[in-house]
Amino acid sequence: MDISDEKLIEEVKKRLDEKNRAINDLRATTLNLEDVNKKLQDSESLKSNFLSNIRNEINNPLTTLVALSGELSVMKSFEEEDISSFIRMIYLEALNLDFQIRNVLMAADLEAGESKLNITKTDLNSIIDSCLKNLTPFMEIHKINLIKEGPEDIWINTDSDRLFIAILNLLRNGINFNREGGRLEISFGESDEEFFFTVKDEGIGIESKDQQIIFDRFKQLDAGTQKKYMGHGLGLSVTKAAVESIDGLISVESQPGEGSSFTLMCKKQMENEIGGISTTGIEFFCDADEEF
Repeated sequence: MDISDEKLIEEVKKRLDEKNRAINDLRATTLNLEDVNKKLQDSESLKSNFLSNIRNEINNPLTTLVALSGELSVMKSFEEEDISSFIRMIYLEALNLDFQIRNVLMAADLEAGESKLNITKTDLNSIIDSCLKNLTPFMEIHKINLIKEGPEDIWINTDSDRLFIAILNLLRNGINFNREGGRLEISFGESDEEFFFTVKDEGIGIESKDQQIIFDRFKQLDAGTQKKYMGHGLGLSVTKAAVESIDGLISVESQPGEGSSFTLMCKKQMENEIGGISTTGIEFFCDADEEF
């Protein structure tokens, strides 16, 4: 059967169009695969950096604790000033280790998605004060001037463990990234349906282009072998995940050189049948009254 030239040309064009579509689909698929591969490589790189950082963050205080306690165990004579210095160093390293482990455990719980919310009637002031108590030695080292403003009596229904770790991380960053002798302003309050907590420092600040990156897991703006600030890039990602898990949002306002202000805003929850009344909702590492 003879085929006319027109039909032949039409068939060739059809085949060419199909070929071009196939090529375009293949290119799109290739680009998607390259993008996925890059993300996987970035993820592996981030995890590798995280594991390296977390190893140092945990090993360093642990090594110091072992060394200091070992020194104390073999000392034959004890000067009161030396003993006090050793105890202070041990205490600071223990707090550092406790802080890192808390973040890792909370990150693991949130990642697994198996940890249910434990909504209890919680004293917000008590959570804030417990965080500050753990951080008092670091505030004294950096000569931080603390200002706290909020109602004396504010009870909320929330998961106090997750709220505690969120506030602890924000306060810790407000100390670490503050200037020497800077102010750390804390304000908090409530409405009928929500409560808020804000911490403002006078530190190095954050450029606008980096204000979302800081909430990414394992990301640090100050990275590399010569980094100036402690940490492993987990704290703010844990904070964000913890806040979102209790029906909240976290925001940041900052200018380089002018400090940063972080605010978490959370909806009040309904108290579950199992939940009881808890002033802190967590067993804190240090509950002593010693002053340094």
